[in-house]
Amino acid sequence: MKSQQRRPSELCRFLLKKYLKASLSLLVVTHAYILFCHLQGPTVVLQNVGISEKSFRHISSIKTMVLSRFDQQKTKHQLFHVSLSLATILICMAYMQYRRNWEHLGSFWDSLIVPIVFIGELLKVLLAHFYGRIEDGVLTAKQRQKKAAYFTPREILGGLTLQFLCTLLYAFICIILGAPVLGNYEQTFVLSLLMTLLTVSPTVFLLGGGGALQVCFCEKPEFVTKCEDTALNLFKYNALGGILGAWAGSVVAPLDWGRDWQVYPIPNVIGALLGSALGNIYACTHVLYATVRMYMSKKRG
Repeated sequence: MKSQQRRPSELCRFLLKKYLKASLSLLVVTHAYILFCHLQGPTVVLQNVGISEKSFRHISSIKTMVLSRFDQQKTKHQLFHVSLSLATILICMAYMQYRRNWEHLGSFWDSLIVPIVFIGELLKVLLAHFYGRIEDGVLTAKQRQKKAAYFTPREILGGLTLQFLCTLLYAFICIILGAPVLGNYEQTFVLSLLMTLLTVSPTVFLLGGGGALQVCFCEKPEFVTKCEDTALNLFKYNALGGILGAWAGSVVAPLDWGRDWQVYPIPNVIGALLGSALGNIYACTHVLYATVRMYMSKKRG
């Protein structure tokens, strides 16, 4: 009986150690690359095709170095975004290890998982706005008009309504997939709210209710800037990982192991967090691979 009670804690320590090692290693790699880009500075990527050295330097300073700077800013934005995502999940795992009792994960008032995820997603949106300041000088009139209307009362109300409807939709999906209909209302609400924060809320915070609604229907808004498009692509990995992770967590629920961590919605919450982490790790490896490949092609050229 004692060994069975210790197993959830031992499993949590094992998962936390493995995730901690992987996250810290990935964070070291990403920040090392950011430091490398910062120290290297803008690079010249055009080849000398018979023009004079003076003309070549002039063209490089006007065109190539600007493009290189923009690419470096985009890469830094992507890596810092992924770092924030991994740090958020890491804090959630550390909090779970500190509380030890996993039953609080389904409680709205006794758990800090939802506030931690909310703060993490808000920081990623603020990061996108920070890097978006570089593009303020090249925005079109329509983009400026839409960007100024992001936080009007109408857009705020529309964003809140969209998030509320998505929470209800996730709750309905949870009930269809086996959640108790006449009980565990708070647990279903917490899981649905967490899924909304991982999938819909970041886009609402970034583009407002109208822009987020277009993205939900797979339609890219015309007023989206390059920096916002970068953030949307990263939000996609976060959302897909969270959805697949929450669905995969349901696999252990019907098994007759009799463990504490099988109680609804503990496996779904943990699965959503780990799935989100895996999605961001995949996004980070994709960015690093593409960047290293581009750097090697420049070096060979």
